[in-house]
Amino acid sequence: MTLLAVLRSFRRFHCRVATLLTCAAACFVVSGCGEQRAAPVDVELARSTLMDVLEHWKKGGTIDELRQRAPEIVVQEALWSGGQKLQDFALVDDGRALDSNWFCDVELTLAPESGGEPTKKTLTYAIGTDPVLTVFRAML
Repeated sequence: MTLLAVLRSFRRFHCRVATLLTCAAACFVVSGCGEQRAAPVDVELARSTLMDVLEHWKKGGTIDELRQRAPEIVVQEALWSGGQKLQDFALVDDGRALDSNWFCDVELTLAPESGGEPTKKTLTYAIGTDPVLTVFRAML
């Protein structure tokens, strides 16, 4: 095969890949256009969900147990899933509603890992109430 034939073959392959990627991107955009947006956040439900989740962590419960509830609560917290124990917590503010989430700053008191002093961290959580209950650490 000559160099010219190789280059032509590569060009046809490149054009096919580019066409395929363009079609995939268009399908992704079009499929997202018809989806319904989440309802505005229910602030009282969000607050009680956050409190319930933090109390569950403090009592030694697991994230998986929250998924088994009805209604389920989807939680993502790296400290908890990484084995950190929660000694105490306090809401720092009244939170703020933004579209479909309620954001709240929380001061966590984490148990010492090996006989040291407890660690305090202030983190922001994003809580959603529709279509499912969610509690995620906000990346602001």
